Amino acid sequence: MRSTTGRRWRSPGLRAGVTLSFTVGASALATLAALGTHALTREHLLNQREESALRQAYGDASSVREGLRTAGLPVEDVLAAIAPPSGSELLVQRAGSWYSTSLDAGAADVPAPLREAVRAGSAATMWTRVQGRPVLAVGVPLPAVDAQFYEVADVQELHRTLGAVRTALGAFALSTAAGGALLGVWASGRAVAPLNAVARTAARIAGGETGTRLPPTDDPDLATIVGAFNSMVEALEEQIQREARFSSDVSHELRSPLTTLVTSVALLQRRREELPPRSQRALDLVGRELERFARTLDDLLELGRLESGAGARERTRVDAVALVRQVLDGSGRTGVPVHVAAPRAGGGAAGAGFPVRVDTRQLSRALANLFDNADRHGEGLLAVQVERDGPWVQVLVDDAGPGVEPADRQRIFERFARAGSRGSLPGSGLGLSLVAESVRAHAGAVRCTASPLGGARFVVRLPAADGPGGAGGPGLPGGSTATGAPGADGAAGSAGSASVPARGER
Repeated sequence: MRSTTGRRWRSPGLRAGVTLSFTVGASALATLAALGTHALTREHLLNQREESALRQAYGDASSVREGLRTAGLPVEDVLAAIAPPSGSELLVQRAGSWYSTSLDAGAADVPAPLREAVRAGSAATMWTRVQGRPVLAVGVPLPAVDAQFYEVADVQELHRTLGAVRTALGAFALSTAAGGALLGVWASGRAVAPLNAVARTAARIAGGETGTRLPPTDDPDLATIVGAFNSMVEALEEQIQREARFSSDVSHELRSPLTTLVTSVALLQRRREELPPRSQRALDLVGRELERFARTLDDLLELGRLESGAGARERTRVDAVALVRQVLDGSGRTGVPVHVAAPRAGGGAAGAGFPVRVDTRQLSRALANLFDNADRHGEGLLAVQVERDGPWVQVLVDDAGPGVEPADRQRIFERFARAGSRGSLPGSGLGLSLVAESVRAHAGAVRCTASPLGGARFVVRLPAADGPGGAGGPGLPGGSTATGAPGADGAAGSAGSASVPARGER
């Protein structure tokens, strides 16, 4: 279903739907109860008032009839001898003339339908208005004295009573609707609480805390869900550990024959001059491939340790700028500039520094992989920038290559992925995977986007050590990153950027 603006109509969320249902239900019940109560109360009060007016009118009519028939007094004297209730007026029509207990009352105060009914010989009542005020007119025929008697009673007090009843019932309906809304908020909170617990637990598991489980519950309706969820997570954790152990075991099993091959090639290299040129070229080829094989095996072993949790070592508080410079100097890239950006608006106090709590060996290897990736596949490392973004410290690595296509910016962090011309270049295809896993182990995230310098930009995002929670960082449980988070170039969700919350190589 689409509206006239072309946007798809969205139903309210679960909490809003439950709250709205309670509010509408309570309002409907309160309104029906108020209307029913008002109708019954009004009917009862009107009937009671009408019966009282009839009894009073019959009594006064009897007095008028007796006065006219036995005493033979004039009508004025008979009416003067009767004391009507407060707010009531008596009128008598006889021989075409009208007589009243009040100078303001007359034939105009008696509705024509009531006069017709009384002339026909029937007693009758009628609710009407006289001079803008509500009244109850009662007519009684007096055939014995050839007259008609009318009593007009003021009922303003009854109308005020009915108005007070309406106000009270309206207030009751509104308060019931408000109570229904509050009850809906409470009930929706209770209904959504288990879903929120599942969502939080799933987020922590997705962030790498695979040992997290839902707490047991005594609620029979939730016990099945909790048990099924925990069983699923246990099976998933077991599968992950089994795969990690398999990868680690395979890598370790390959270590011995690889060492033997490397030793053999080293011995042949010492007698290289004794070999013919064709054998020398073959020996060089075998040496290069063995070196590549050794790097790949080291990467696989490191990935296995990271996935199994064995890669976590003692973390120390270091300055990100000093760590980046140390990795650059250690890899022989002393000429690469390191830019230190001022904090963004709202991004931390000036002079706050760039402290992070990390496993220096593990993160240094991840940064070195990024620098090697820029040199090997990005036509050279151009610059490295360190900046502070709120509770996060970001390391931006720019290369001089043609950049990475938007469709490949997330895929390059997958294992053995080869994007663009990468397939023709040497490499294990695991470097960026190690970067993603290492950063993820530090509750951070890494992504690739376009560099303002023209090439590719890799952004490593780590929680600052002085932020809330120390090395945990707020807002992104388990190191996951939102797609619309501010990018390295300052644009939120820049086109073509890809956020990698956990895995991934270019």
